[in-house]
Amino acid sequence: MTGDHHACSRRGFLALAAAIAVPLPGCAQQGELGGVPPWMLTPDTKTDPDLDRDVRIIHELLVHHQEIARTVDDFSYGVRATTTSANRDVAANLRTHVERMRWRLARGDAIRQLDPLFAELFKHHAQIDLQVEPLPDGVRVLETSSDPRVVMLLRQHAVAAVSEFAAEGVERALRPTPLPPGYSA
Repeated sequence: MTGDHHACSRRGFLALAAAIAVPLPGCAQQGELGGVPPWMLTPDTKTDPDLDRDVRIIHELLVHHQEIARTVDDFSYGVRATTTSANRDVAANLRTHVERMRWRLARGDAIRQLDPLFAELFKHHAQIDLQVEPLPDGVRVLETSSDPRVVMLLRQHAVAAVSEFAAEGVERALRPTPLPPGYSA
């Protein structure tokens, strides 16, 4: 992907990598990654050879978040999110990211495992139907479930996680995503 890769400081990149992936060898303690909270760390990536590639794409999207437009429509059975960019590289990364996340969801291959919302979503991965429509400038995703509790999680993920990631970038990715109001695990 082309563009200004200096928009994220080295410290910010390391914190983001920890937020999405794993601590680097020798950096397992919170203070060693600039105060990264333990909930952000994904404990086991030895069995996940695709995580590094996925993290790089997520990082690119977070760094270029200001080039991303996103709308979310709510339905009683789920959400439809349209995410686009006029930047061809960003649009291609959006499509790749969504396909990768669809693959992870189908397998129950979690990311951000210690983030409360992501952990709960992946617990219910088998109850989620994800349909992806590639667009020339991005992607449209329909996420549905027949379980009203899972629909609450889908809405929270669409609005309080992904839309906020698109609006705020790396800084938002450093914070956990709470479970939806009224949801009981």
